[in-house]
Amino acid sequence: MEDKIVRATAANGGIRLIAVSVTESLKEAKERHKLSFLTTAILGRSFSAALLLASSMKIMHGRVTFRIRSDGPLKGLLVDAGRDGKVRGYVGNPNLELDLIKNKDGKFNFNFKEAVGTGYLNVIRDNGTGDPFTSTVELINGTIAEDLASYLLHSEQTPSVVFIGEKFQKSDVICSGGLLAQVLPKKETDPLLISLLEERCREMKSFSEELHGTNNLLSVIKKIFPDIDDLSISENARSQEIEFKCRCSRERSLGAMKMLDKKELRDILEKDKKAELVCEFCKEKYVITFDEIKAMIDS
Repeated sequence: MEDKIVRATAANGGIRLIAVSVTESLKEAKERHKLSFLTTAILGRSFSAALLLASSMKIMHGRVTFRIRSDGPLKGLLVDAGRDGKVRGYVGNPNLELDLIKNKDGKFNFNFKEAVGTGYLNVIRDNGTGDPFTSTVELINGTIAEDLASYLLHSEQTPSVVFIGEKFQKSDVICSGGLLAQVLPKKETDPLLISLLEERCREMKSFSEELHGTNNLLSVIKKIFPDIDDLSISENARSQEIEFKCRCSRERSLGAMKMLDKKELRDILEKDKKAELVCEFCKEKYVITFDEIKAMIDS
């Protein structure tokens, strides 16, 4: 399944449904950051969460920063996602791996709670004009899905159900994505809609299996709401491509170097004869040469 976002509505426009697949983007991040199985799962879930949030922004250049600050061995994470479908991110400890834990069904799952620990989820929405909107909530359990639902309830007062999951096969991730179902703001006081949302979502047994079993995100949505409002959203607005894309560049690296004072630049020249800047989001390396640093000092 190619990476994309699919949008739909149900209950005569009273419920918004958004599904996202980030498998290929996550594979690239896994390769760039040398992620373990555990951190691959956590970063993939955070990709989905940030993109689900960004997808509801009205301005195409709008962006969402999804950050976890906590005391767990993961050492936090940061994801940057755009309304345009571009996503990038990193975790503090990419090599972290913990023993799997057995759930009530006898299946083994990643130990997200121990990895993330206790702390806070911080979300920044930036429309590109004025001050960004920032909100922070306490983490629930580090599974990302419940943490995102908690954020939506407490910070945006929007009743929501969130499914996020992934599936591995041997050493590779074969699917990763998420689904967000929300009662829209004008309808949030309707108890029947909230009950309908809860009832339908209880019928979803395993989101990861549903995601893996199809190459059509709309069919995943229809598993919950088979009676979606097909004509409520145009085809162009309904589907959008997703890709791992970093905004770093050599020009930005040069700009960062120019912010150093002359003493720091001279120290770099004397000790190393050059500078190497590595982007945290994508691990791209930029080499600033001796002559370029000397020109910065002279200017």
